[in-house]
Amino acid sequence: MENEDHGISQKNYALFCDFLKDSCGVDLKDNRAYLVSSRLSPLLRGYGCINLNEFIEKVLFSNDTFLRKIVVEAMVTHETKWFRDGYPFEFLVNTIIPEIKDKSRELKIWSAGCSLGQEPYSIAMAILLNRSCLNGLPLNQIRIFATDLSMSALNFAREGVFCTTDLSRGLSKEYMERFFSPVGTSSTEYRICDDVKSLVCFRHHNLIKTVNKPFMGKCDAIYCRNVMIYFDQNTKLRVLNYLKGCLKTDGYLLLGSSEFVPKEISGMDMMRYSNGVVYKKIA
Repeated sequence: MENEDHGISQKNYALFCDFLKDSCGVDLKDNRAYLVSSRLSPLLRGYGCINLNEFIEKVLFSNDTFLRKIVVEAMVTHETKWFRDGYPFEFLVNTIIPEIKDKSRELKIWSAGCSLGQEPYSIAMAILLNRSCLNGLPLNQIRIFATDLSMSALNFAREGVFCTTDLSRGLSKEYMERFFSPVGTSSTEYRICDDVKSLVCFRHHNLIKTVNKPFMGKCDAIYCRNVMIYFDQNTKLRVLNYLKGCLKTDGYLLLGSSEFVPKEISGMDMMRYSNGVVYKKIA
């Protein structure tokens, strides 16, 4: 059997796929045993397991909630970069913020599945470097909520310290000089400035558990980019309906470059902008 070549029985692989889908929405299908093996094998020794089958059985049947949390975090990809694709941040300062007429109300932006923090910090930096777009809207009226199901990713993001390799992924020299400073005498680690950090609120939230929102009220814009690529169609529809419900009328949803809102989700108008698309809630 294919999965047994990776140290996992067919039965345990199927059970683990069900567990992962229920926990975080990731649908592994039938051919990702290699991924399970590569992500979980480093954890075996720490839990006294001699092989992957034994470890997966411990995950599935021991009711160890901390272990299950660690495993889900290990299986979730944290691939991200600064100002990914460019246009979502240009659209924010050129269209979303200028459309706000009532300067006394709060501007609310949600970065869902924020991973290590590059996306919400990119949003904050784009606003700070283009303050003219605010047209009188005070900075203390701006709230950027950043959520992820991984506590380790959130703790990293809150710290706001990135190595030069992290910073090289999409961050311009202008932004690095304006918003980062070296950590101590180090030339390899840089801390993001307090002006950026003060705009972002990090909170734990599992996107597929759509009972509660991680904030009060509704959003002007939601960034949920490259989060749902491993969800099955039913889970995608459920999450997209949830996100739509978290938007104000005339609010915007920004997805990854390969993602789209299907026709089953009504009341969302697709708009082309630069080299991508955005969706506006119209009903």
